Amino acid sequence: MPKNIPFRLIYAAKIRAARGLLNWSQGELAERAGVSKQSITRIEKGIMDPRFSTMTALNEAIRSTGVDMNEDGSGKVMITISREKLMQPSASTLLGKLSEP
Repeated sequence: MPKNIPFRLIYAAKIRAARGLLNWSQGELAERAGVSKQSITRIEKGIMDPRFSTMTALNEAIRSTGVDMNEDGSGKVMITISREKLMQPSASTLLGKLSEP
């Protein structure tokens, strides 16, 4: 197992994985987290150490969907998904079904 992997590279991989799982673009994550798309790009490339406030905003945007990213202490990154949150229909889906004849 590789040693001393910089935090920014591990965080970049977690953000990309969660974004891929949610099928979000970098722009969509940026919008939902209230940060710039440029910040997402730089974080995912591993060329920027994100501020705590940026990490908090990104984590909250991702967690709000039922996806959580954790490290188990042995260097493994775990992504967990809340079935209940992922299965909730969106408001637009509900409105579309209500307007169907």
